[in-house]
Amino acid sequence: MKYPKITILLGLLLFAITACQPQQGELPFETIAQGDGFYTGRGYGEEEPNLLIIAGPDEIDKPGLDIQFPLEVADQLRHLDYDRFFAVLVLQGLKAQGGYSVTVQRIVRQDDQINVYVEFNSPEPGTRRIQAFTSPYHLIAVSKRGEWRQQIRFVLVTNSEKVAETSHFIP
Repeated sequence: MKYPKITILLGLLLFAITACQPQQGELPFETIAQGDGFYTGRGYGEEEPNLLIIAGPDEIDKPGLDIQFPLEVADQLRHLDYDRFFAVLVLQGLKAQGGYSVTVQRIVRQDDQINVYVEFNSPEPGTRRIQAFTSPYHLIAVSKRGEWRQQIRFVLVTNSEKVAETSHFIP
């Protein structure tokens, strides 16, 4: 009869140890929208890269950074299941011409920090480009697998260099 108690005790101990392990690993994501600017809303007007986190539907109308989402993007964000996902908007920064783009490549969590790895693309030399201000972006839905309900530090990384960071509570 001693063996079942020991088995139960070891099982509880193993559960406690694994529950306290750091949350880490690559997080799956999918694209919501991607383009070279919000032309039916207010776009990002700063020159440096940045990122914005949307953790719930109450953050859509006033997300920050003086951005206003176009109606179709706001509708997509309103239909996101925030129990299972949160959104990340990566901004390349204001450009004086077209041909620029940003692509999220990986999202990696290490405890209370998430690194967002991106590729910023510039137009090839000598290619024709539109002569208009653009503000390239990539908006993604990130899976909330694992434990959350804490303040998370988000770091934007390109070419192994940290270019922006922000902090946001993820419910």
